[in-house]
Amino acid sequence: MAEAKKPIPPRPQAVEVKPILAGRLWIAIGLLLGLGLIANPAFNEWVMRNLAPPEEVRTDFTKWRLNNETELRITLITADEGRLACAQSQVFDGMHCQFNGDKAPWPKADNAPVDDNNADVIQPYRTSPDNALLLVAGLWAQPDVAMRLHREPPAGIQTKRLGRFDVTCRVKFIGRFDDVQLRWDTTGPWQPERNAWVARPVSCTVNNS
Repeated sequence: MAEAKKPIPPRPQAVEVKPILAGRLWIAIGLLLGLGLIANPAFNEWVMRNLAPPEEVRTDFTKWRLNNETELRITLITADEGRLACAQSQVFDGMHCQFNGDKAPWPKADNAPVDDNNADVIQPYRTSPDNALLLVAGLWAQPDVAMRLHREPPAGIQTKRLGRFDVTCRVKFIGRFDDVQLRWDTTGPWQPERNAWVARPVSCTVNNS
């Protein structure tokens, strides 16, 4: 008599190994980390300074009066440090144009530093977004603006390749030229202007550097 076949035992089922950290747990951890980062003041300050679009500043012309202070925005490229100039013999609070009324270079004081970022020199600028003329003294001596110039020196670079940026400044009005000659480039013509306000910066911040 034939021997009966022994039944074949069923194969053991594979044991499912569950991940230690499931997907939902990773999501929860990510949310906690994100909330912690958002709550960090240093991170928020970095975002506001580098990523957030600058708050629009409209020029308040009612504040343009002698000895008044106001906040406004100026549009620049770094080449403006050397190419913008005015010619006038009048001095306000020790601030003067690069050239006198005869368009001769203003003489440098004997004890003046070799490079002071033109702290006492008045130059013409345009406000943003109003495009109004304003002469400002010592703009490039402001720390934030001086650092922007240091990061993008204009020497040997075409002006159209330089990045345009805005500077928000709190300024104090120190005088007004009845008439002044302006030059917007080192090789450009002199242009007459009348009743041009002169201000000095109290503080400045580069917006879109």
